[in-house]
Amino acid sequence: MQVCDSTPHDSFLRRYGWQIVGILAVCSATAFAIAVLLAHGDPLPMDTAVYTWLSAHVISPSLTPAVVVFTQMSGVATLIGLTAVILVAACALRRWRIGVAAAVNLAVEAALNEMLKRIVARPRPPLDHRLIDEVGFSFPSGHAMASTAFYGFLIYLVYRYWRRAIKWVAIVLLALVPPIVMATRVYLGVHYASDVLAGCLYSIAYLTLLSIPIMKLTLLPTDSEHR
Repeated sequence: MQVCDSTPHDSFLRRYGWQIVGILAVCSATAFAIAVLLAHGDPLPMDTAVYTWLSAHVISPSLTPAVVVFTQMSGVATLIGLTAVILVAACALRRWRIGVAAAVNLAVEAALNEMLKRIVARPRPPLDHRLIDEVGFSFPSGHAMASTAFYGFLIYLVYRYWRRAIKWVAIVLLALVPPIVMATRVYLGVHYASDVLAGCLYSIAYLTLLSIPIMKLTLLPTDSEHR
């Protein structure tokens, strides 16, 4: 007699777990947006607490140049360049659909970020907090959204298609990039903590509810096609 190890509860989580994560993420990010709107763009208590702690314990002239370098891991030029490399490499390997999917994923994320920024229209932190020049609205952080969407999509591609033994090393390294970028944006005084958290959460929702499901149905090859 066969014993079934999985329970209905396990099957439900296996089937809908990522959708649940996405729904929780978009609800949490939207709660941040509502709080910012109710505060009329002023910093939330958590924003003040985080920046005060960074100012007292972390920010220093010797560290700032390294932070400026790290923040560019999710800069516009960097992500466009990396996307171009992925697209060219995918075409060379006759996997052009993977490259196009990575490009479309980033382009749609950028459009969503711009739309959300215009809806909330939160001013950036005061000039005396900023260690670099930035323009535009502050909420949600474009760097946080872009890094989570771009590197998160790469994590999915590596997990699904890369058969090499070191794929888990690659996944861990890719997963470190978004939180590092998020921290640099607050350190540099160009975003509040709520900006970067909301940006990350919006992109988690975007990946789990929109981008990856649609790409699986349209552009991304099946496992049998990839072999």
